[in-house]
Amino acid sequence: MLLADIGNSSIKLQWWQAGGLLSSTSIRIRPGWTDFLQHCIASVEASECHYACVPGSLAEDEFHHCLDGKVALPHRHKLASQKSGDGVVSAYPEAQRLGADRWLALLGGACSVANRDAVIVDAGSAITVDLLREDGQHLGGAILPGFNTSIARFKEVLSVADFNHAEISEIDKPGCSTESCIHINYEIGDNDYLYRLIDRWFGLLASNAVLIVSGGDASRVTRHPDHDYQIIPDLVFRGMRRQLELGNENIF
Repeated sequence: MLLADIGNSSIKLQWWQAGGLLSSTSIRIRPGWTDFLQHCIASVEASECHYACVPGSLAEDEFHHCLDGKVALPHRHKLASQKSGDGVVSAYPEAQRLGADRWLALLGGACSVANRDAVIVDAGSAITVDLLREDGQHLGGAILPGFNTSIARFKEVLSVADFNHAEISEIDKPGCSTESCIHINYEIGDNDYLYRLIDRWFGLLASNAVLIVSGGDASRVTRHPDHDYQIIPDLVFRGMRRQLELGNENIF
């Protein structure tokens, strides 16, 4: 089984067989990346591929084109956000509008720190912050430009968003829609903004809440002085496996 996490700046792959992880890789999306992807999957013996894709990713079509050349991968399944699953409940009234990567990170976070509230940060081209209570209730979150992402690039990354929406300015509390999650009304380059936001939102959670960090720039998200800190590089894949297990207990 091939698992894929398609982002805006990279594609991550895991190859599972007989319940074990055989290999994993991360491919930067830059000129020539499809050649490298084809090389990576050439030796993969899998009959199915399950994948998640950030909304609006331009790499999804190219990803399928690469798989088209591998006849041993006929079955493909795109994972989607759900209103609830494994005790986790999305804060979004329209559950499908929460990016699948964020939903899977919530599932992965719930698996990783049972019985703890959590602030979950995925630091990539866009930085997402989500709050999860120990009872599984998602409280909403935030979406910010990545550490090296300009506003112009950020708007390309979030092409599905309406940047003229009034909710973009209503950011005092965790957002429960894409627009109410967007934080851009601060000086780009003010990296301390993220830490001030995290610090403020820890106040909405239990005192033993943990900070979970994933994504390509995870190492740039510093520890919080008053809360446990975990870097979990495969957080989305943990959530992906959990969602697949819920649908078919024998899949791994």
